[in-house]
Amino acid sequence: MASGSPTFVKLNEENYSTWQKAPSTSSPVTQAEADALDAFEARLDKAAGWLYLMVEQEQRIHFQGIQDSPVKMWEALEAVHRQKRAGMRFNAYDDLFSIRKLEESLQSLINRVESSKRKIKELRPSSFTLEQLDDELASMALIRALPDEFSGFTSSLLLMDKLDKTTVHQAFVTEDLQRRKRAQDASGSSQALAACSGSQFATKTCDFCGREGHKFTECKTFERAKSRAQEDAQKPRTPYKRANKAQEESGSSSSTQTPEKAQRVTEFAGNASTPYPSPSPSPSTPLQLDADFHWLADTGATSHMTPHRHC
Repeated sequence: MASGSPTFVKLNEENYSTWQKAPSTSSPVTQAEADALDAFEARLDKAAGWLYLMVEQEQRIHFQGIQDSPVKMWEALEAVHRQKRAGMRFNAYDDLFSIRKLEESLQSLINRVESSKRKIKELRPSSFTLEQLDDELASMALIRALPDEFSGFTSSLLLMDKLDKTTVHQAFVTEDLQRRKRAQDASGSSQALAACSGSQFATKTCDFCGREGHKFTECKTFERAKSRAQEDAQKPRTPYKRANKAQEESGSSSSTQTPEKAQRVTEFAGNASTPYPSPSPSPSTPLQLDADFHWLADTGATSHMTPHRHC
């Protein structure tokens, strides 16, 4: 057996309780090994402390439970900020192909392209192959060709872990079928709504104007009549002045009547009040042929109250 090999008993089905303590008792650590271990742990603690101090407060949430392991802390930050997913590589490819020369030298342009290429390589997993690169470039060309109305579909594709050609092609076919179905459903709903609206419109009858095609609440004729009534109600009313004016006009017209008109009116009133339509005098009234024949027919007096005193 070589020197330095373990000398304790091997593990079997019955000696686990004593076997698990044997490594620490059979080969004690030397002082040099203990010093080296202490120095290593001190470096680990220092590295963990520097990592904790060199991030912002909101980034320290990623160190929950791993503050004593700088390796795990580093891996946690990389997993958050450098996700090796197809969507991240798509954005990196897009940045690479969108580079244009600005007010800069050609060497500066080269540096920017190299930096973008290095970022793409960092986002690739260790098992990434050239065939996968070809598939991702073809998938990227398809996604970049979509218009803005497919933004939601594009976002769902970029959430995939892999942008392989088969998956992207199947997603495109499924999206195309879904859009056609939604278009057909929307067209059928629009036609049904139009037919329903047309039938309802044809059966409407206004209670105000009696016309078909609308209801009382939609009647324009009623609105115009309502507006005119409101305007008339706002105008000032003077009923006493109108009555006085009518009386004045009546008085002036009666005062300007000609004698012939007055005579005709008087004769008409006299004839209306004469109990005997015959022009010949009655034997009972021989001396009153023309007297007191000028009186109004609507005085309210009976024949006994008049000078004639007819029965």
